[in-house]
Amino acid sequence: METVSDALKALKKASSHVVAARLGISREEAVNELWELKRKGVVDKTGHTWFLAGEGESRVTEERPVKSEAQDMLTGEVEQKVTADMMIEFIGQDGAKTCEELAGKFGVSTRKVASTLAVVTATGRLARVNQNGKFRYCMPGDNLPAEPKAAL
Repeated sequence: METVSDALKALKKASSHVVAARLGISREEAVNELWELKRKGVVDKTGHTWFLAGEGESRVTEERPVKSEAQDMLTGEVEQKVTADMMIEFIGQDGAKTCEELAGKFGVSTRKVASTLAVVTATGRLARVNQNGKFRYCMPGDNLPAEPKAAL
């Protein structure tokens, strides 16, 4: 009778379903055998694919970009890491700014700016002021831009 390692040797690489079908056993039995062989170092797996440890896919993983410099899948551009401290420093130097202005300055999306500044305003490091229907972010305690008077 053929063993799990014999089946993988013949198949080169296969899913647990294929191994179970080839051996005529249940998938659960095949998975248990495969995990036992993995613990012994005989087989290895990537995703749903099993293969003999010495053959098949190498254990070297593809180097991925650092998360802070993740590549945009659509444009292929690498987005730089923009921190809340960078935005706070810019607002401290240039005064109150909108999300759109900050996004343009740092070259990121307005969603990223809004998300970053939501945390900063919640902790009190920046103040958010509504000015003519636009939210502007400014340093707390500064002369805050005057809010429009409500119609009587």
